[in-house]
Amino acid sequence: MISDKLFALVLVVLILSGCGVNKEAEVKNIAPKPSTSTVVSPEITEDTSKVTVEDTGKTNVQDSNTLDQFIKEIQPPNEQLQKMLREDLDLDGKPEYVLAFGLEKGVIDNIFVVRKDAGYHIIGKLEDPVMVAHLNTDMKIMKLDQTEQKFIVVYSTSEVNEAEGFSIFALNHNQINNLNYSYPEATGQGSRKLEDINKDGVFEDVSYYRFQDIQQHTIITYQKFDSTGPEKTKVLYENGNKKFVYPTVPKDIIQNYLEDRYLMNRFLIHLPEMAEFTALSASSKNHFEDIIDFSAMDYTGLDLNIKEIANEANQRVFLVKSSSEEEESNQGLLFTLEKQSGKWKIMSIEMNDKL
Repeated sequence: MISDKLFALVLVVLILSGCGVNKEAEVKNIAPKPSTSTVVSPEITEDTSKVTVEDTGKTNVQDSNTLDQFIKEIQPPNEQLQKMLREDLDLDGKPEYVLAFGLEKGVIDNIFVVRKDAGYHIIGKLEDPVMVAHLNTDMKIMKLDQTEQKFIVVYSTSEVNEAEGFSIFALNHNQINNLNYSYPEATGQGSRKLEDINKDGVFEDVSYYRFQDIQQHTIITYQKFDSTGPEKTKVLYENGNKKFVYPTVPKDIIQNYLEDRYLMNRFLIHLPEMAEFTALSASSKNHFEDIIDFSAMDYTGLDLNIKEIANEANQRVFLVKSSSEEEESNQGLLFTLEKQSGKWKIMSIEMNDKL
């Protein structure tokens, strides 16, 4: 009777003891889950006021060197992130980040190129090559020829939008180089554009010079984007007819003739219309620059004082000088025009140096 009770007691103890061992083994076999974290990489959008991030799950949570934190560390005082671009600029298989900061929206003051190796670090800063007052308003990464090379292009304007230009940068061997910049620094007016003007897959540095002359000329000069190769020129007529129109008034013929001489000398181009203005056997060799001030051509247009001093039948004589000259002075150019076949022609041009 006692032995039966003893056997039952031992059996209960064994059962309870076995359950405890199994539970302990089960707890020890539960391995801890590895920690996960977020890599902050940008999703590029045109709205530069919003930079979203995506979770790639590749960085330890203890790594505080995420991109958004790095941006805050390098952010210049009082400036905001205006635009961020992600691209493999040097074709080494690792993407770079181009970060543009500015004091106000739409204006870029500082641009950094950043790469992630062990952590994020600055490869370099884009040094602005434009020497006159201007605003950097946009930034793009572009392919400019038929290779896979990618370039950083920064666009610039003047504060009153009278000028526009650009700068081109390339990343090579961890060095940022300014490949070319084009901006109307001399006059503060005009357009310098990056265009594939020939539609051949290679971009050109294109300069537009618009003049307020009789024919409303626009002279276009262009060269390969890296300033190599020959410079070429095109001439446009922005008047209502989009082509040369022969003036009907003698004073306009004189004005047109002097304007065209300036354009030919400045751009080293030939304007066939010049031959229509004159019946002279050869172009005048006079240095008109000694008498006429052509400096206003780049701004408001050539300002001339053209005074008729003789009128006989089909022939007229005009004294021509710059409007800035004293009214009493007779120093200037004497143009003699004659009407032939319904058109006024320049018959002679002489220097009149009598005061």
